Amino acid sequence: MSTDRVGGYPALDLPDDFGSSTSWQRARDEETAIEPINRAEWMVRVGDGDRHRVVFGTRSGTVVAECPCKGYVHHDWCAHVAAMMLAYVRDEVVVADLDADPDEELAMLWRQYRRGGEA
Repeated sequence: MSTDRVGGYPALDLPDDFGSSTSWQRARDEETAIEPINRAEWMVRVGDGDRHRVVFGTRSGTVVAECPCKGYVHHDWCAHVAAMMLAYVRDEVVVADLDADPDEELAMLWRQYRRGGEA
């Protein structure tokens, strides 16, 4: 099954004030739950809010993300995407390069695992 949609996913463009945004503060301060679904989709819950299916990965080194929640739909930024971004920069999740061949990506993760790193 392909994780691509027609037209691709939008590049993540952080708001100028993302560090002081409510979304970022919630992602940073509230308990988050992040569960992988496949190589590009994650179930994300921030605080006691609803779980949302978030697309999060990279394309040629650029982070791409999308969330169906109202915050993202109206502002192209939300606590769910912020939680994924925070986990990504902290190396708490391994995200897919959506331009990479999935077989090559699996081989890279296997080599990393065999060297003692977590995949």
